[in-house]
Formats: sequence, C-alpha cells, structure tokens
Amino acid sequence: MEIHPTQHAPRTWREFLLHLLTITVGLFIALTLQAGVESLHHRHLVREARENLRLEIQINRKHYAENIQNLEKNRRLLAHDIDILRDLRSGKPVEKNALVWGWAWNGYIDASWKTARDTGAVSYMSFDLINAYAEVYSQQDYVNAQALAMFNEEPKSAAFLQIAKDPSALSASDIQSMLISLAESDIKLATLQNIMKPLDEMYANALKAL
Repeated sequence: MEIHPTQHAPRTWREFLLHLLTITVGLFIALTLQAGVESLHHRHLVREARENLRLEIQINRKHYAENIQNLEKNRRLLAHDIDILRDLRSGKPVEKNALVWGWAWNGYIDASWKTARDTGAVSYMSFDLINAYAEVYSQQDYVNAQALAMFNEEPKSAAFLQIAKDPSALSASDIQSMLISLAESDIKLATLQNIMKPLDEMYANALKAL
C-alpha cells in the first residue's frame, strides 16, 4: 500500500483537514480490505483443515475397530502357543510347525493434524475444538507408541525356536523362558486393550465437534 503526497502543500486549514480526511479514509478502506482478505484466507484454512481432520479421524477410527479385532486374534495366538509349550513341557509330542508367530497391527496416522499445526490453521480454531483434537491425537500417539514397542519386542520370544528349528528340540529351560515371555506379551496386550478403550469415545466426540 502506497501513499502519494499532493502536488502542492495545503494552503488553508480546510484543505489540510480535507487532505487528512482523504488519507484517513483511504487507509481505513485499505486496512479493512486487507483484514477481509486475511479473514477469508483464515476461514478457508480452517475449513480445509477441519475437513482433512474429519477424514483422518474416520480412517483412524476404522483402524481402531480393526486393531480391537487384531488384539483379540493376537491373544488367541498367544494362548495357542502357550498351550503347545505346556504340552511340550509335559512331554507330549507336537508338530514341527505347531507354534505360530506374527501379530497384526494398523498404525494410526496424524499427517492432517501435523499439517493443521504447521500451517497455523489450529491457531484460528476455538479452544474447545483444539482441545478435542489434541486429546485424541495425544492418546492415539501413546497407544501407537506402546503397540509398536511391543510388536518390535515380540520376535525375541521366538529366538529359542529359531535356534532349535523344531519345538521338540527345545530344552526344558528354553520352554520355560518362552512360556514366561509369551505370558508377559499377553499381559502387555491386555494392558494395550485397556488403554485403547477411551480412543473410540474420543474419536466420536471429535467428529461431533467437527
């Protein structure tokens, strides 16, 4: 925005006041237009961010439902392996491929939330809305971190079997160590199920707020 001086200096108070009024009105109009453009930009930014967040939360809520089923399946596999190892410990013969490893987990995403923060869209949202989003993504990140840490540790419980190649070749101490490891994994999965429970309600509340 530029302000150009008049071609000649005001000769009377009336000309001076008129000139001052002209400048003031011009500045007011320019600032009002600028504020209007910025306001439209902010609204567009927030509207786009909220739509992206809605889609992202819907995806994560779907992952949540899938992970609930995955955890139940994972615990059934653990129970199966524990039963097989107990049979081995008692001297019962088992098949070579009786023990099963491999868990399933769908990680949660947060690209839209990070983008909304980085572009400044979050700063133009209401406090209640920001709080709802922050609560969801904080709990989600915690659940994700716990799950990934657990699943990264899971293969270690199969180390003895990897060495022995056949369950029947496992020593009594190996079997006991694997039983303890699998029991610990089951406890961790049960704990993960509990810390996941609040997420579904948080997702529902966040979607309502949108």
